Amino acid sequence: MKIESNNHRNNWKEVLIILLALAGGFLLSFLGFGLLWSGISWPMQLIMIVPFFLLSYGLCRWSSNANLSCIFIFIGAAPLGLLITRFRDTNDAHLMPILIVSGWMIGILAGFYIARLAQKSPTGAPGNTASS
Repeated sequence: MKIESNNHRNNWKEVLIILLALAGGFLLSFLGFGLLWSGISWPMQLIMIVPFFLLSYGLCRWSSNANLSCIFIFIGAAPLGLLITRFRDTNDAHLMPILIVSGWMIGILAGFYIARLAQKSPTGAPGNTASS
């Protein structure tokens, strides 16, 4: 009976992580779309890499299945990310919108990579302590 409740608890944690990843990806892309709509310059919109990095890092550190949370952040950001790439910059090209959405993806992947490195690194290993 105790094993079933523990397994049930893990399932709820995975569902919560999936929902947070979807909602976080969508809300951050909505914020990026709002920045675009308000007329903030293109280079300043690249700052949105940082919130995507932090969301990915946090969810990947909290999740036992970091790949799944990373994929669902992508899925959450995809609808508005695809819409943003349809816009044109001042030179009548799609380069800057594609660069901005690619920056979001780079932020997500960087957060995933740093979180995986942090999980694999042995912190507080017994042989690394200095004696006085």
